[in-house]
Amino acid sequence: MKLNLPTVNAFLNCQKVNQDVINKSYELAGVFQGFNSPGYPLGVEFVTFCRLTYEETAEFQVDISLHDSNGMKLSDSLPRKIAFGETSCSDLVTAWRVVIPTPGTYVFKIFCNNLNLADFKLYCR
Repeated sequence: MKLNLPTVNAFLNCQKVNQDVINKSYELAGVFQGFNSPGYPLGVEFVTFCRLTYEETAEFQVDISLHDSNGMKLSDSLPRKIAFGETSCSDLVTAWRVVIPTPGTYVFKIFCNNLNLADFKLYCR
């Protein structure tokens, strides 16, 4: 059964996202897949960039949460309303300030209307 939900086409972690409002483009600075730290716990600040697509006119509520390898939630974003219609894609930029307690694999989960759309891994060595 196919759910009538948007699709996640890109999800990136980066140090900074600059938006050019005139050209409607983004500059993603310092894209990365994880952290190499001399010690843990590690307090980090970064940004995630998520591009969603949907071919019809609709509104959805989207939020993102960060989980450890045991499934325990470390942090989450506030739910945001995303509207599709004039354009079939929408970008969601989220700033994070979290404490990574130990090395390991962490998972970003993207939810739309409380249904899990996609998972993306963050590697901490």
